[in-house]
Amino acid sequence: MRSMTAEKKVPSSDEREVGESPRRMKGQQFLAELVRRSGTKAVFFVPTFLYPTLVELAEDPVKRVLCHSEKAAGYMADGYAQASGTPTIVIAQGGPGATNLYAGLVDAWQSNTPLLAVTPVIPGSRYHGNAYQEAYVDFRPVTKYDAEVRSIDRMAEFFGKAYREMTTGAPRPVHLYLDGALEAGESEFDFRYLDRRYFSYPAFRPRAEDDLVEQAVRELRRAEHPVMVCGRGAIVSGAWEEVTALAEQLDIPVATTLGGKGSIDDRHPLALGVTGSYRRPSTDSVITDADLVFYVGCHQGGATTNLRQTPKPGVRVIHVDINPAQPGANYPNVLPLVGDARTVLRQMLEVARSGKRGAHNMWVAQAQKALRDWRESEHGHLSGNAVPIRPEQLAVELVKACPGNTLYVTDTGYVGTWAGVFMDLPAGKNFLHCEGSLGWAFPAAIGAKAAVPERPVVAFTGDGGFFYHLAELETAVRNGINLVTVVLNNQAMAFQTHLLRSLWPGSRDLNKLSEFGGTNFANIAREMGGWGIRVTDPKDIGKAVRQAIDADMPAVIDVIIDQAAVAPVAFMAGQGSRGNSLTAPGKRNA
Repeated sequence: MRSMTAEKKVPSSDEREVGESPRRMKGQQFLAELVRRSGTKAVFFVPTFLYPTLVELAEDPVKRVLCHSEKAAGYMADGYAQASGTPTIVIAQGGPGATNLYAGLVDAWQSNTPLLAVTPVIPGSRYHGNAYQEAYVDFRPVTKYDAEVRSIDRMAEFFGKAYREMTTGAPRPVHLYLDGALEAGESEFDFRYLDRRYFSYPAFRPRAEDDLVEQAVRELRRAEHPVMVCGRGAIVSGAWEEVTALAEQLDIPVATTLGGKGSIDDRHPLALGVTGSYRRPSTDSVITDADLVFYVGCHQGGATTNLRQTPKPGVRVIHVDINPAQPGANYPNVLPLVGDARTVLRQMLEVARSGKRGAHNMWVAQAQKALRDWRESEHGHLSGNAVPIRPEQLAVELVKACPGNTLYVTDTGYVGTWAGVFMDLPAGKNFLHCEGSLGWAFPAAIGAKAAVPERPVVAFTGDGGFFYHLAELETAVRNGINLVTVVLNNQAMAFQTHLLRSLWPGSRDLNKLSEFGGTNFANIAREMGGWGIRVTDPKDIGKAVRQAIDADMPAVIDVIIDQAAVAPVAFMAGQGSRGNSLTAPGKRNA
């Protein structure tokens, strides 16, 4: 328990009910109390803003995580919110610092992750006076709510609005400009603005219209080739049990996006794996042949549909989304079910269970045959013990070695595809994937581990991605945030390397455009006070992973992988080879 003086007494749960009276205190005390009431276990910051509030939290069990860059701090807050279902706060200085933080919010905006960013506003007395670091950063393009807090008597109101905005409807980041001088001021704060239901998300779980729910179930029964595609919204809603139950009741195969991985157990007889641009190739034919596609909590964006190629526009669509603007936005011929994914699926289950079970046996068998054929085609890569190590085998061996409750946090592109396609994981929130910001995984995994310290957390990144925020390894060590980072080290930006060799074969000095010098990340980890090991033989992967978890400190596993391994992404189909034909002459892989 946190020890505190009488002046810092935290109100009991009874005192925090809607009827509690306004309390007089300093601005810094209000902000500290806001952090306490939100239930967050960590806040992330780059100095020098809101120090009085951070000092006020000195005796609280809240990690105050000083980061090396504002962008990484934003990614940590993003990973924290996704892992915990609770938004946290990221604090940055104005001017250049705010600009860096802006970049760190882009992925949270695209992935519908709620977090509160706070930066300083120039006081009116210094506004447009060439003040130090005076630079206005417009956060509106990457936030759902953006406001200036210039009056202490409205602080509770504005912070309450920020939490309401970010956790209701489609969640997203919010930003407040705050006059730092308000920390030292004193006022009465009405805590009724801080309704605790808005400290987690989704704050509300709206139902879809009953008649549309009944129509959707009828159409799914009548379709010859229906398929369900689950996105990140199904995970945010915690709907994996409902996804599985409805799929079983209606006998429908289930694919997921990378962000929706975990919506169903990857080994379930109805599971197909990931679809879209970063997909299992076996899902392509299933989605293409479907006469009805049932989307749950995903936006039918470019990556999900491989630029509207799977399925083709015009196919019948049923779309569940909490944002009423999404169903029909990218595909016509849609039946919209507007509501929370878990709630709507429960509505559908109630209707479906009142009638006959679905009968799509032949269609499901066809889909599963495509999946079995693909698995068989990958057998050599999965268990061939090749040196340099194949990413396919690394993904499989990693899952074998990790406890069942491990949370995997993966980067975009190349490594995200290997993880999404080849890691067979149980249903649940166990796989976090960014929307497109290379370098996101490592700092996001630090945030995720701060949110769920009781779970093993594994960052799965490449050398290109790890280089982005390598300095934050010191942050993890200093704060005792003991994640495991697996680095796929192939001395290259792999996608670019493969595309260059495919599109300009024989051109000179292509390696200068996409390849790195050799770096031993295990040595760097040890120099920074963490634990590190380099793995060159696939037979050693399992032992290294278990040692890293048992080390009980930030750990890095530097895995030397085959640079020639081409990930099974749609835009690389037909480019090069899934074998070793792309290895550059004379290239060293170790």
